[in-house]
Amino acid sequence: MLISNLELLDFRNYPKLQAIFTSGLNVIIGNNGIGKTNVVEAIDLFGFAKSFRTNDTKNLIRQGQQKAIINATIHIPSRIEIQIELKERSKRVLVNGKTLPKLSHLSRYVSCTTFQPEDVLFFDDSPQKRRRFIDTNIVRQDEIYLGALTRYEKFLKERNAALKREANEELLNLIDPSFLKEAALIVEKREKYIHDLARVVNKILKELTKEYLNLKLQYSSSLGSKENILQNGIEILTKERRRELALESTTLGPHRDDLMAILNGRNAKEHASQGQKRLIAIALTLAPYFMEKEDHKKPIIILDDVLSELDLNHQERLINLLLKCNQVFITATHYDNHAHAIYEITDTKEIRRIN
Repeated sequence: MLISNLELLDFRNYPKLQAIFTSGLNVIIGNNGIGKTNVVEAIDLFGFAKSFRTNDTKNLIRQGQQKAIINATIHIPSRIEIQIELKERSKRVLVNGKTLPKLSHLSRYVSCTTFQPEDVLFFDDSPQKRRRFIDTNIVRQDEIYLGALTRYEKFLKERNAALKREANEELLNLIDPSFLKEAALIVEKREKYIHDLARVVNKILKELTKEYLNLKLQYSSSLGSKENILQNGIEILTKERRRELALESTTLGPHRDDLMAILNGRNAKEHASQGQKRLIAIALTLAPYFMEKEDHKKPIIILDDVLSELDLNHQERLINLLLKCNQVFITATHYDNHAHAIYEITDTKEIRRIN
């Protein structure tokens, strides 16, 4: 999977920008605040039509304009043209000139895995961020999982509505079996994914550092395992009902679950250094690439300002690993290492290749 041509029209701070990228390692350099992150944000949008920086589409449109348009040529390996049109209250995606019926279908064509500086706090942040990371990566490879998530969210909404009406316990009894069925499937697939993820992350960590880092990833399920949910789920929810009625919300289920990291036998959130947390976050970003077995489905890797807090040894180890990948984008204020192509964003908001 590669992106070769990119065109931005009224996106962020760019009236117009055109770039031709290559396979391998692409490095985008420029002064702070010039708009480097805006370029890789546009590339990342081709994954799910969602920004990794904001939930407000208005922020993606250049001030004073009604819409922004992003065009790209993607090779998967067949060549396709994709256009994303962003308006304040709507998004539209065209693939080879035809409107995509659902934005979620975009992931069938393009996949990106992205690191941003805030990801260093991945295990310090809210559980919601970790659940989103798990769900996003499973959905890319498993449409059955997407269906289960969609149905689960529907039953969760119905269940929360029933909990707000105390006299509606009969409705809860009708909803709970379906709610638990989807919960069991979600937990099963999450646990398998995390098992596979941990194995790959540890291999990447060995590539990135000489330091011994043994990372264990643990899925914390509020309802227990798939077997426990199917066998004892009704009993668990019945015991929890009084509390849920008081809170008027569902307190147990995959929407409450979490991902924990144990580094060398200790909780990474509390005991890992900032440097170790950074390496773990980078390894988590790269893992989906190495977990994908089909070469043409391997995601585009985006690493925003990844080098600034790494020492020269870790920088070199990371670059050596990235040079083996299909397509990578790195942003930096300056760059003195190997790359397949280096681009500079100028003060006039143009991008030019300098090697």
